[in-house]
Amino acid sequence: MAKSTWEIIDARIKAMSDRNKRMDDTATLLQWDDNPYQLIKPDGTALRDAISVTPNLPKVFAHGVVADLIGGKWQTVVEGVSARRAHVIEEFVEDNLTQADEMLLEKYGIPSLFSWLCNHVCVRWAIGARWVSQIVDGEYQIDCCPVDMRWTPFVRGRWVAPITFRSKDDLEEELEGYAKLAKSGIGKYVKSSFAGEDIEVRDYWDDKVNELWVSGKLVYSQNNPWGYPPFVIVVPASGFMLRDKGYLRYEGEDILFLNAGLYKELARSISLEQTSGYAGLFPAYEYEVENPDASPSMPPPKIDETIKVNKGERHEPVPRGDINRAGQTARVDIQNMISAGAPLSPKDYNTPPSAVLLAGETELIHRLQNSRKDALGIFKSQLARMMIGQFIQTGEGETSIGRRGKKGKYSTVKLGDPDDYTISYHLSVKSKRQELANLAEFAAVYDKLPLEWNLTNILMADDPAGIIKDLELQKAKSINPAISLLEMAVQYAREASNMEDQIDADLKREQSRILTHEYVMAMRQRAQTPRIEEPKGNMQLLTSMGAGAMRGEVQARKPIEVANDNQVD
Repeated sequence: MAKSTWEIIDARIKAMSDRNKRMDDTATLLQWDDNPYQLIKPDGTALRDAISVTPNLPKVFAHGVVADLIGGKWQTVVEGVSARRAHVIEEFVEDNLTQADEMLLEKYGIPSLFSWLCNHVCVRWAIGARWVSQIVDGEYQIDCCPVDMRWTPFVRGRWVAPITFRSKDDLEEELEGYAKLAKSGIGKYVKSSFAGEDIEVRDYWDDKVNELWVSGKLVYSQNNPWGYPPFVIVVPASGFMLRDKGYLRYEGEDILFLNAGLYKELARSISLEQTSGYAGLFPAYEYEVENPDASPSMPPPKIDETIKVNKGERHEPVPRGDINRAGQTARVDIQNMISAGAPLSPKDYNTPPSAVLLAGETELIHRLQNSRKDALGIFKSQLARMMIGQFIQTGEGETSIGRRGKKGKYSTVKLGDPDDYTISYHLSVKSKRQELANLAEFAAVYDKLPLEWNLTNILMADDPAGIIKDLELQKAKSINPAISLLEMAVQYAREASNMEDQIDADLKREQSRILTHEYVMAMRQRAQTPRIEEPKGNMQLLTSMGAGAMRGEVQARKPIEVANDNQVD
């Protein structure tokens, strides 16, 4: 008997149970305050009057890595087409993403798709999102839904079924929308009633159909117009990628996997120290008697209290083992191991550190970030291809895409054939300490290596070609200041065309005309051939010499007499 879609999903959930269990363990560490650590004995029984401490290191580390990723900058490379078409493709993707972010904020309260992915790429085993774009009543609409991969069973290349939980009111409101679609001829809707809270909903997609299942019942189905599940799913290259039996459990390790077994041990060590210190304030006492009986013992004296006791009945603290030194040593070892697996906080230096120290420090952080950055770049590249393919499949003409107030117009002709070009993205994450180290290294090899190589591999510049172009333009301006005049004139003219206030626009145009005039005059002056002045002779001397020669007054120059040293006066 063929299995229903619900049963197929159940079977996949069972196969992924070990992987899901590890994600649940990570979520427990991130939400540790909801279920604080409890100090117990080695046999598992509760320790009476113990002080338990719940560390915050897991959430602090994960939050720091997520914040660094969110603050990163994208580098986009489009190869195979002209620079003009590459720019159009980049703008098309960015306008799609800004429109999707606007939709996510209004519909789900999610600030942006990128911020969601940065969080989930650190604490889940994979990242994923559904992307459906279509033309509705002449308007380009995007339905983007990021999915939590803990609750998204899938078989790559075959089907995807994200699972969500809804309240009764939210579900009924959503089902009304599906009922309207069915009435308009899109899909089939089966009316059903549901009760309770946290109702399970499964949105199943394969290459042929899209089915919506609620609590084991099929309520809506439609044909899949794309011919593939419209999802992008990427598993980070984190872990060791072994293929032993049950390998799925260790796929896509999260950001805490190196220290998963140490956080609880740290909590136990700190709790033992706190409990030991507390016991020193309220120690156990005993005193000797000749014939012990079941009668209540005499209480020990309180603070600032003096009492008399019989000889031999003085209260004495029960000796305790000294665990302070051993406990402190163990905790230092545990903290060092955690720091090796989660190198987030920068070290404190008494003297200014060298570039080598800073570079080594940041390399440890990059080891944990690199697989996440690569996964985000691959995800964005695949999503860009999917949105371009869906847009071309609509076959519409020029369409406006983007957020409200800032839309660009695109057509399939402008985008060209996506098989003719490739789109790749790289996320660059920087820190001030790393930039200082990079600048020191850049200065050391400035005149020894090509500038483009230094900008790309040492300074990690987002746009090396753009920086080189700006440097060349700056050099040209220093040679010919007229270039700056022309650039300012064009800039003011563009600003004037975008101004609504006519007075301000006229002022900008007048400034542009003045700058243009100064540019023309400067270029005319440079174009003129410089006049070389002929050397002038001594006309007075020539005149006097000429007059004397005509009168015959030119006399031969008398030789200069040289005195003889041997001559005697």
